[in-house]
Amino acid sequence: MNTELKQLIQDFIVIPMAIKVYEQDKKLIAADFTMANLYISMIDAVIDRLRQVQIETKKKLYTKYHVDVKRVGNTSYKWLSRGESGLIEFTPQELREMTRDIMEKYMYGTKFKLKDGFVDQLRRLEKENPR
Repeated sequence: MNTELKQLIQDFIVIPMAIKVYEQDKKLIAADFTMANLYISMIDAVIDRLRQVQIETKKKLYTKYHVDVKRVGNTSYKWLSRGESGLIEFTPQELREMTRDIMEKYMYGTKFKLKDGFVDQLRRLEKENPR
């Protein structure tokens, strides 16, 4: 198995975990943070980018390498490709580190537009419908 394929399989496994962590963070930020719209905008942009990368990764795994990856345990994954197969196992710590690494990689390289917060929406409505 070459290094590009190994990286694709790791990304295939870790990207959904990173998306889930960002979605959980988004809920925490929205519930108790004064500048939530800034961070939610940033997190939404990263989630969108991760979803695009996830689609591209899956497509490349299937079309170029003809590899199918299935989860068989909490930290174990089985791959199948043209009559060959194998088992990939990670420790929980390895999965956490890989998830953190991919989150950092996409957080720092993603541009985003600030979404309107509640106050911004009220100001816009007042401008559109003056009293």
